This record gives sequence, C-alpha cells and structure tokens, in this order.
Amino acid sequence: MFTKVTMFKTRGSYYMRYAYITKIFSFESAHHLPGHRGKCARLHGHSYRLEITLRGPIKDSPGASDHGMVADFADLSLIVKPAVIERLDHQDLNAVTGLHTTAENLAHWIWDELTNNGLSEELLYRVRLWETESCFAEITHQERG
Repeated sequence: MFTKVTMFKTRGSYYMRYAYITKIFSFESAHHLPGHRGKCARLHGHSYRLEITLRGPIKDSPGASDHGMVADFADLSLIVKPAVIERLDHQDLNAVTGLHTTAENLAHWIWDELTNNGLSEELLYRVRLWETESCFAEITHQERG
C-alpha cells in the first residue's frame, strides 16, 4: 500500500512522520437488548455516529493523489460505506449482526467488517461508535486482545 514514506533526519537519526486521521459517518438503526433490565430491552432506535481513525506514516509520493496523506478520506469511505453503513442504516441491528447489540459489541463487529473488507489492520487505529450525543464505545488494537 505504501510506496515511500517521508524520512526526516534529526540529530543523526532518521524517523518517519506519522499522523492520525479520522472520518465520521452516521447511520440510523433499531435494536433491542434481550434480558436488559431497562427500557433498552424493547425495540428502539438510535442516530449512530461512527468515527474511524487510522494511524500510519505520511506517504511521500510526489505527483500521486495521496501524496502527503496517511490515506485518502475518499478511499476510506469506499470501504466503510459498503462494509458497514449501507448494511446497518435503517436496519434492525440484531437481525443484521446476530449480536447482543451493545455499543461495545457493535464496535468490535464494525472492526471485523472493516478489516474483512480490505481496511488494513495495521492502519486501523480506533473505532468509536456514538449511540447517543453523550454515550460512546471505543476500541483500539489494545481492546482487540
């Protein structure tokens, strides 16, 4: 995926420049949590906000479309939209995923779908899924075990 990365010299040592990039997506879905002792046991919906963060070296490929980028946001969208957004938007998450659809479980499901559909595991840094304006679940490599 990378042809060349930018190397910089400081005090006799070379290092690569890295960056984090994040793209935000949204979708509307219904779900329920069987066995939950609160109102979430009943079918209800959310306006989800999904943040996908990549971390990687900044490409040094003069003349290329992605010169100076970790990844092109448009290329990220080409993976996220069909792998996740189009599958979950205006759907019953329990039926689509087969999960106990907590935000935590959905974040892991999204990670799996992204990497199974071509997003580099090395580049994928974080999946943050907002269930409401004040509540989110987030995972990074550390939480993947």
